[in-house]
Amino acid sequence: MKKTLFALLLVYVVAFAAIASGCIGGETATPTTSSPPQTTTTPESTSSPTETTTSSPPTETTTTPTTQEKVTIVIWHALGPNELKAFEDLIAEFEIEHPNIEIKLEQKADLETALKAAIPAGQGPDLFLWAHDWIGKFAEAGLLEPIDEYITPEILNKFSPMAQSAIEYNGHYYAMPYAAETVALIYNKDMVPNPPKTFEEMKAIMEKYYNEAEGTYGLATPIDPYFLSGWVHAFGGYYFDDKTKTPGLDKPETLQGFKFFFEQIFPYVAKTQDYNAQVSLFLDGKAPMMINGPWSIPDVKKAGINFGIVPLPPIDDKHRPHPYGGVRLIYVAKLSDKSKKDAIWTFLKWFTTTPDVIKTLSLQNGYIPVLTEVLNDPEIQSDPVLYGFGQAVQYAIPMPKSPEMGAVWGPVGTAITDIIAGKKTIEQALTDAQKEILESLSG
Repeated sequence: MKKTLFALLLVYVVAFAAIASGCIGGETATPTTSSPPQTTTTPESTSSPTETTTSSPPTETTTTPTTQEKVTIVIWHALGPNELKAFEDLIAEFEIEHPNIEIKLEQKADLETALKAAIPAGQGPDLFLWAHDWIGKFAEAGLLEPIDEYITPEILNKFSPMAQSAIEYNGHYYAMPYAAETVALIYNKDMVPNPPKTFEEMKAIMEKYYNEAEGTYGLATPIDPYFLSGWVHAFGGYYFDDKTKTPGLDKPETLQGFKFFFEQIFPYVAKTQDYNAQVSLFLDGKAPMMINGPWSIPDVKKAGINFGIVPLPPIDDKHRPHPYGGVRLIYVAKLSDKSKKDAIWTFLKWFTTTPDVIKTLSLQNGYIPVLTEVLNDPEIQSDPVLYGFGQAVQYAIPMPKSPEMGAVWGPVGTAITDIIAGKKTIEQALTDAQKEILESLSG
């Protein structure tokens, strides 16, 4: 699902540091602060953007707590202060409607470490907020509580396909979705009155504004595996196949995607991998366009830029960028007290399927909704930020759920660094990354 959708802590990438970095302020993730998405694994295989659940959901069970005694539900999070207010206000509304359920929000600076220590000891929260890429490793570690009995086809069909996929792992459901995030092309309307509809038009704009001697560039973009993913996927390449559990850095399609970026885009950008330095170029008017997520928008607005947002333009009729996307989830932690489960579902269902709740999060926090009813809301569609990123999400590929991705992200990042530094050719860097990943997975 940084800042807000995208906060967004990664095994490798600074851009995935906690948003207080999505995509996700929050998870992968799409925040109201200015950090990149919160995710820790990253890309999902381009060959299977949507997974199919192997189990048949049963009839939905009752969601009313079976006791009149007050039930307390604890939620751990890593939200930024600007994001938190909307959650607090919505939870206050829920508690008025459900006087027998109390919700406690608790912030954790290092959420993953805290969860891994507390849940096995029976001292963890009931719920926690993060991007969907944790679901595989947390499920396999036995840190999540299945909620299969509550997830009916009626519930699933309320959400976009990417969100439906995000809450499932190995045939079980462990969470509920409330937002999504990915990257798009953010452009300065005073410099680019009409956004590029094709990559050819985008390249013409980059050529026009690039003048390194004067400190101006054609595009501002973080240069790391997450932000490069769209160009790799455009040609059918991938970092890792989630189905076969194998890396794809040695595939000709992956090589083609890397070559496209370094030959067609990299010449017009600043040669720095510093996330903030790239963003500053756009904020200071030294670049007409920026590739980034919803988490960057608060700073863009603060800078007073007259901006627009569109999906990354197609390269040609056969190749279109498909950047990684994240889905913000409310996870159910492994429960020591099963009697709370109905009360937990009552809150989960209310928070994620009530249109007014999701619309509030979208309008106040800039989250890109995954609840179909809200996606089609005229007020949401009239918002240029929500609409722009909402369109971009349609082309996004869900980030991975497999724990094995932890062995992939670092080597891919190292390959990019070595290419930029001129230490290795693109071919050699990718070959070495493939070898390192395979060794790690086999070891």
